[in-house]
Amino acid sequence: MEERKAMPSADGLGLDEQVRRILRERAESLAQADWVEEVAETRRLLLFRLGEETYAVGVEDVREIVSGFAVTRIPCVPSHVLGVINVRGEIVSVIDLAAVLNAQQGAARAPGGDDGSGIIVRSDDVTGMLVVDEIGDIIEVPAASVEPPLSSLDRAHAETVSGTVYWEGRLIAVVNLARILQPVGERA
Repeated sequence: MEERKAMPSADGLGLDEQVRRILRERAESLAQADWVEEVAETRRLLLFRLGEETYAVGVEDVREIVSGFAVTRIPCVPSHVLGVINVRGEIVSVIDLAAVLNAQQGAARAPGGDDGSGIIVRSDDVTGMLVVDEIGDIIEVPAASVEPPLSSLDRAHAETVSGTVYWEGRLIAVVNLARILQPVGERA
């Protein structure tokens, strides 16, 4: 068999050498390329219903969900504080979220009675339980899709909502837990 000789190219390199050089340059450039897969930051939200409206809280703020609880009334508290419950030795304030948000609720809250479903949440050093009509799903939405509260909300309502998100054709308000759980004496 006849041995093939590399033909010199215009730059003085043989064809095999030129191919090797091109392949080496390509390999080096691919090895240096930053293949960053852009992953959108997401936010997980627990949906719940108050009357006909759907609201949400961040899953990271939810400690647990309880049902079938008995509230112990306490005197001299704002009307939205239904009382307290004992959760494994910890006394937790029970908040009528419908009253705070001025939302229509499914049924009137019976003080001291079995109030259905509750979401025990934590914000900073404060723990409380939000009484809701119905617990919904946990959804995952792009963090960028959570928008500021609507400017058309009245000031009191706007302070209790930290943002809004559209999900399955519905506008869902994300509850501002820092404001809802703020101790009564600290409210401005």
